Amino acid sequence: MKSLTTKIIALVTVSTLLLSLLIGVQSIGMFRGTSDRQASENMILMADLNAKDIDLTLYTIEQSVNSLSQMTVAAITDFSKFKTSDSYVDECTAALEAAAFTLARNTQGAMTVYVRYNPAFTDPTSGIFLSRSGDDFEELVPTDFSMYDPDDAAHVGWYYTPVNAGEPIWMDPYLNENINVYMISYVVPIYINGESVGIVGMDIDFSVIQDMVNSVTLYDSGYAYLTNASDSLIVHRDYESGTALSQVDSAAAALLADADKANTVERAGSQALVYTPLHNGMKLVLTAPRSELLASTSAMIVKIAIAIAVVLVLVIAAASFAGNRMAKPLRKITRIIQNTAAFNFQSTEGGDKLCGMRDEIGEMARAVRQMRGELRNIINVISDSCGSLNGNIDNLLQASAHVNDMTENNSAVTQELSAAMMQTSDGTEKIRETILRLQQSAQSIRELSQENRQVSQELMSGAESLSGTTSEATRQTQDMYERVKKDTDEAIEHSKAVSQINQLTEAIAGISEQTNLLALNASIEAARAGEAGKGFSVVATEISALANQTNQTVENINSTVEEVYTAVSDMVKCLDTMMDFINKKILPDYDKFNSVGRKYQEDTAAMEESMNQMDLSIQDLAEALEQISGTVGDINDMVRESSEGVHRIAEDTTGMAEETGNNSRLAVQSKDTIRELFSVVGQFKM
Repeated sequence: MKSLTTKIIALVTVSTLLLSLLIGVQSIGMFRGTSDRQASENMILMADLNAKDIDLTLYTIEQSVNSLSQMTVAAITDFSKFKTSDSYVDECTAALEAAAFTLARNTQGAMTVYVRYNPAFTDPTSGIFLSRSGDDFEELVPTDFSMYDPDDAAHVGWYYTPVNAGEPIWMDPYLNENINVYMISYVVPIYINGESVGIVGMDIDFSVIQDMVNSVTLYDSGYAYLTNASDSLIVHRDYESGTALSQVDSAAAALLADADKANTVERAGSQALVYTPLHNGMKLVLTAPRSELLASTSAMIVKIAIAIAVVLVLVIAAASFAGNRMAKPLRKITRIIQNTAAFNFQSTEGGDKLCGMRDEIGEMARAVRQMRGELRNIINVISDSCGSLNGNIDNLLQASAHVNDMTENNSAVTQELSAAMMQTSDGTEKIRETILRLQQSAQSIRELSQENRQVSQELMSGAESLSGTTSEATRQTQDMYERVKKDTDEAIEHSKAVSQINQLTEAIAGISEQTNLLALNASIEAARAGEAGKGFSVVATEISALANQTNQTVENINSTVEEVYTAVSDMVKCLDTMMDFINKKILPDYDKFNSVGRKYQEDTAAMEESMNQMDLSIQDLAEALEQISGTVGDINDMVRESSEGVHRIAEDTTGMAEETGNNSRLAVQSKDTIRELFSVVGQFKM
């Protein structure tokens, strides 16, 4: 078991450690954020300053070339003559030489300066070419364009590349093997009236830019390098110029490919990196290990860890002192409680001092003193109670003997009463059986009445169905009568069309007679005409024959119409006879049959009403018998319960007698217990 002092030391140590760690972690986080931000700002500032220095050098070169190109355009006052006259070209070239020498001498790092004309209309070696010789420049014969094909980028690409681009360009660094110097070129194409005149360019010793890049240092091992617009290395302390950055550092290549990452410190593996674009498309990159950026943070972590260790040592010492001060009075209280457990209630030395303390220990000591006092009072009360119990138990033994005699007498009387109750219960059971038989008979009568009632309901349903069927047949016959009557009226109306046919045949007959007359007149006129009227006579004969056929057809139609008229008249008479039969015979018979069905329905309804009344009467009888049976059952149950109650009283009386005997035995045992309590109380030291 660990002591209280150990627990206090452990609690204080753990609490202090947690608090120290919390404060330390928060402090480290704040310091690290500030340190990271300051380191990032320093890297960005350094990258910006060095990029501006390089840009200034490049800008100076551009200014020199741009000035010389403007002078070249100004010198060519007659472009048409320039294209056709070699002497005019020489004149313009001579005017530019002095300016070319001046710009070459005043431009830092300049190795060559050249003005070359379009070989399409000038001499292949025309132009200016100045090359550094020692501390000054000398004029040399320009490259002969006629010796190389325009597609030969290795020898004349410096001319055709900017001309094809149509804008000033910076050429990637290259090694001039003639003079063994690593160079970078800036070339400006010249145009007059939209037509290419040539180029103006300057080759710079690239070591000037290399020195500026290599001179950049960052922390202990940080450095700078330079890439071109396509992210290939052109200045690097570890790799050759022209090496693709993606081959040596894919993370850095990904960052340089994102324009939004410019001028921001990013993480590339274990390195911190920032890049700044130069105005000619190149990119200056500064990189350093992240561990060097965070060196100050690491030192801060060590200092905080040492401070936490010192604080823990001091806290453990203070906790040990405080724990001992707290544990000493607790040990005294523990001894007092141990004395109490050993039934020793005598006064303890130093108890008043403990109770006088103004803290939780003092409260504990006062509570223990109060507990010991209460225990003393309880022991005294137990002692006094034992004497009182001894006298009371003697009285209880005498009363138990008297109660035992009375319970024996009560037990005999209740047994006789229980036998009489059982006989009464048997009589009421027989009455109940008789009532049950009456209920069964009433139930049988009720079932018969319900069967008769069901039969009357079926009869009533049949009467309703017959009445409905008769009404439906009457309605259907009436509907058929109406439809037949309507169809008959329409047939009579249609028969009138026969007279119209007669009128038409009469008109056709009239037309036929007129046609016959016309045919006769035509025959007469044809006879008068002689040979000329023979053809017309034939036509007249045919028309006359057609008229005769028409008359015959009209006679046939009249005969047919007469037969149709006779048939329609007979049909109308037949329909009139059928309609009269339906109206006078069938419909009245249906009405009588419907009346009989209603009468049959009324009789069955009266029969059902009688059966309902009979069923209600039988139901009332059954309910009355059921009430009587229930009452008799209640009486029987009451008698049975009374018998059982009397029997239980007898049993309880017997049990009470037994319990009284038990009480006597318990009283004797209690006297023995009291004697034992006296012996226990005697063990306490008061």
